[in-house]
Amino acid sequence: MKARPTFFEGGLEAAIQHYDGSPSPDLLVVETRDAADQIFARLEALSQVCRVGTHLILIGGANDVGLYRALTRQGVHDYLPRPVDARHLLEAIVAVCADPETQALGRLVAFIGASGGAGSTTLANNVAWSLARLFDGEVTLVDLDLVFGTVALDFNMESPEDSAQALAQSDRLDEQVLARIIGKYSDNLGLLTAPGDCGAAADIDAGALEAALRRLCQNASWVVADLPHYWGTWVRQTLDAADEIVVTAVPTLASLRNAKSVLEALSPKRRNDAPVRVVLNHVGANPKTELSARDFANTLGSPIAITLPHEPAVFGAAANAGHMLGEGPRAKTLLEPLDALAAQVSGRPAAMKRPAARKPGLLERVLPLARPARAKA
Repeated sequence: MKARPTFFEGGLEAAIQHYDGSPSPDLLVVETRDAADQIFARLEALSQVCRVGTHLILIGGANDVGLYRALTRQGVHDYLPRPVDARHLLEAIVAVCADPETQALGRLVAFIGASGGAGSTTLANNVAWSLARLFDGEVTLVDLDLVFGTVALDFNMESPEDSAQALAQSDRLDEQVLARIIGKYSDNLGLLTAPGDCGAAADIDAGALEAALRRLCQNASWVVADLPHYWGTWVRQTLDAADEIVVTAVPTLASLRNAKSVLEALSPKRRNDAPVRVVLNHVGANPKTELSARDFANTLGSPIAITLPHEPAVFGAAANAGHMLGEGPRAKTLLEPLDALAAQVSGRPAAMKRPAARKPGLLERVLPLARPARAKA
């Protein structure tokens, strides 16, 4: 598991205030100077604002076996009395990271269009960019439209090796290989672009794709899969395995029929998962003839996740410049719903606000021994 350490001043009380409005990480290390009786009260308050998967290492002043046992019964992963030796702290952190039961996979978010030209790729690109901007975690965007994929054009960047080459070596995609083949668009966003070559078939082996996506999810907090408008075995398998599915539709009768068919095919298998999210794009392109968002949702029997207006000038300018909507002007009205969708598919309650920089402390002196990288979702 990779991790990106962040630091802020304060003990348990500061942690409670911080995570009351921000999602908690997988691992939280807190140094407290509270008395033992205060610790338990504040641990209860901290548990109310932290998500279930957060593991806590507590550093305190009392060297007391009874306190240690009481804290671990309360769910604290480890307790270290001051003064803390760097080696002991590293061992405690490694114990959390090396435990297979604590290594959650990143979320797989699959995007597919209900009809050709619905804008699914543009949506996938911008949501991946929003995830990387809003949250302190690694995002990998994978273009699985091997022949006609446009992720490379949209970002004006090609990955060192393309998605077809990655699938061909799915059995050896370890951390080092992935670091070599994934292109870095930003600190948090990596791209695996498609070859865009009609000289080779676009067939994908379902087993190879499953293995590749699992390795990618072990290496990133979110893997965004841009699927072609195609209903083959490997596409169905990817959709069935996805933590989140986003179907992009336009307000036409044909797109409504297709979106409803997709929901009926996928929803029965998602009783314990997030529902399929439908985005209505190009709203207002044909105001006299298009279906309303209300009628669209009523026929689907499912709410619309977000609606996006028909803004060809804004989308076209971004595409021609090779950047995302939020990187250019005139996109505020579009960025807000895209950020909202990113928050919905993130699996986190709110965007992670990164704390301001401060002087390095014990953790900063210890953790740079390993390269700072990514935080798991």
